[in-house]
Amino acid sequence: MKKIDKHIEELLHDHDCVIVPEFGGFITSKKPAYFNQFTSVFFPATKRILFNKHLVYNDGLLSAKIAEKQALSMADAQQLLLQFKDDCFLRLNEEGRVEIERVGVLFFDKEKNIQFQQASTNFLKDSYGLSSFELEKVAPLPTKEKEEKKVKLIARVEETKESVLVASPAKEPTKKRTSKRYGQLIPLLMLPILAAGVYIGIKSNSEYQNLNIADVNPFNPVVVDDYSPRTNDSFMLDWDTEEEVVAVAKTLDTTKVEAILPKTDSTFSKPVEYVVEKKYHVIAGCFSVKENAENLVKEWSDKGNESLIVDKKGRLYRVAIQSFVTRKEANKFLARTKEESKGISLWVLKK
Repeated sequence: MKKIDKHIEELLHDHDCVIVPEFGGFITSKKPAYFNQFTSVFFPATKRILFNKHLVYNDGLLSAKIAEKQALSMADAQQLLLQFKDDCFLRLNEEGRVEIERVGVLFFDKEKNIQFQQASTNFLKDSYGLSSFELEKVAPLPTKEKEEKKVKLIARVEETKESVLVASPAKEPTKKRTSKRYGQLIPLLMLPILAAGVYIGIKSNSEYQNLNIADVNPFNPVVVDDYSPRTNDSFMLDWDTEEEVVAVAKTLDTTKVEAILPKTDSTFSKPVEYVVEKKYHVIAGCFSVKENAENLVKEWSDKGNESLIVDKKGRLYRVAIQSFVTRKEANKFLARTKEESKGISLWVLKK
């Protein structure tokens, strides 16, 4: 069985998915290089391997590899894979773990779910053979102390009493002249105002003859008569005689009231409802047996997801656990689900 372990390892270097029929599949995803600034350790780019127990369809990749390397027919190679699968389940049930050399370890958790722990082998060809290493911290260069600049103190020369006495008389005459000019302009501005008042008093009509000076005073309160509500007796129409009022009242028929219907807008149209199509589906498994696909749909529907069988690709039923309108929403859901359910393999399909 160690030969099959080696075949799985070799295929993971060149392919993103290697399936052991009726057992599960190993899926790879590229993890970029990164530097841990707290530990000063640099980690090269590598391939991260996940195990998905729902990938049980025989795609022929591993069978063809065994047939090529061991000079066997496809039927004999598939028989070896069935024995390898049975041996893996036997060791899981008896020992609780199965080690695939240079790939990783499969084991049962407390809930009897198969978990996978990757080995230290780097399956990325671009960084094959590289391992993590620690960088030495470089001490900062010594800085030269800045020389303190010498500040020259300039003594302030105080003004003498003589300079103050000489400078002050020159400014005082200008202030006095400007104040005198403004004082002379005030009587000139009052003359047009007085002339306008006299002219208005001469030309005013008789209805202004009773105007008092006290009425012009803004601080004098104006007396207003109290409001008295209008009664039927005091209400009078603007007609010459009372007979005309009676004649007009007889012509009015108060018993007939026409209902004014609201106008309707003929341009109103019923709003059109648009159905947004969800094109991006998060795929969690592919099955050759429809019953297995329906079981996975029910499992994710019970968790509150809109799970469904998207289509049938070849002989496989592809199951989506959630569908979205945009790829951004689908990728966000995929990352969150992978974080919550570790060990599950998901990918996005656009229909």
